[in-house]
Amino acid sequence: MIDSDDGKKYLMYALGEIALVVVGILIALQINNWNEWRKDRVIETDLLIELHASVENNKNILERGLRSWQTTTQAIEILEIALNDNLPFEDSLAHHFREAHRKRGNNLQGLDFSGYKALENKGYDILTNKDLRRSIVSLFETNLPMLSTTNDQIDFDNSGFHSEYIIRNFISKNEGEYPINYEKIRNDQFYISILKKLNSNLSRKIGRVKRTLPRMEEVLKSLEEEIKRHKTN
Repeated sequence: MIDSDDGKKYLMYALGEIALVVVGILIALQINNWNEWRKDRVIETDLLIELHASVENNKNILERGLRSWQTTTQAIEILEIALNDNLPFEDSLAHHFREAHRKRGNNLQGLDFSGYKALENKGYDILTNKDLRRSIVSLFETNLPMLSTTNDQIDFDNSGFHSEYIIRNFISKNEGEYPINYEKIRNDQFYISILKKLNSNLSRKIGRVKRTLPRMEEVLKSLEEEIKRHKTN
């Protein structure tokens, strides 16, 4: 028969064994959680780099489009001055007619959403910086889709609005587009309204792009800072 002192010893020993097992389990869980956290940070860093590439690609696309659209609006403004002031035709105007009439295409269809798609697949919570997360979601869910919608509508309006008229009234040459009857064009309010419509549509698109680019710059800067922080930790 075990006396009371031995019983206490066995009890203390058993409790000690249980405590060691519990501590061991807690340590193992802590190590596992830490390993999982480290894996998530590696994934987060890769996503941040991919997002940075996507935003930078989109910035370049917008800047190229902006230069193209601004060149067109400048050509339209030169033509409007020439027509409104009844200036005689010069060969240099042929270049501006071509620039005003050319189909610009949908520059915004090529926007890069690959980094954002990767983030969606992994889950937004993988990004530990909540402010950056909100900025990225806002850019890809609101700003860029709004630009694409505007672009689609404007390009549709432009292609249907003036193409047939241009074909009937202009001859295309290497140097540019020459009006078949400049006097008719100069006094044609319908053609002048075409130029105004084009300029208005492009100006709207340019305005939206100009408002979006600074937001992209801010997101790029935040991404760069976050990537740097991850790499130094």
